[in-house]
Amino acid sequence: MENGKHEETQKSYWAKDIAELLDITTSNLRRWSIDLENEGYCFYRDEHNRRAYLEKDIMPLKKLKEFLSNNMSKNDAIKAVVSMFPKDNNSVFTIPVNDDEIRLSKRELKEIVHEAVQEAIEEEREAMFLAFERKMSDTLEKRDRLLTQHLQTTLEERRLEIAATREKKKWWEFWK
Repeated sequence: MENGKHEETQKSYWAKDIAELLDITTSNLRRWSIDLENEGYCFYRDEHNRRAYLEKDIMPLKKLKEFLSNNMSKNDAIKAVVSMFPKDNNSVFTIPVNDDEIRLSKRELKEIVHEAVQEAIEEEREAMFLAFERKMSDTLEKRDRLLTQHLQTTLEERRLEIAATREKKKWWEFWK
């Protein structure tokens, strides 16, 4: 304990995580948090003024949900929660670094997004090239089939003409 303040470490959660835990929407969580803050409850805020929910905030939020689900009015539920869980001004919280959370600069994020977009473009280009190759192959195969059929038909017609010409000649010679 230093200068009358004791320091403790609690894991922090973002709104999305808490909303998922409570099975509510993030907009409901935001409204509840604003209402609780208006009644004096304090949530930790990071350097960008975003709420980070601590382990100590989970139980009050669960109680608020329980009160609301039991048809208690929102104002009464908020006041009950604030009275059940008074703020502790003597505590200083140290927010631990979450191993599964990574913070990136705008430049790093742009590079990652650019690489992902380039990769997606390249994959799309390859897929289009393969589709084009298949289409060309199918078209050439169809053309070759039609050409072969046409040649066979033409060849058969020539054979018939030749056979007819030979028979005519023989028939004609027969009358001579």
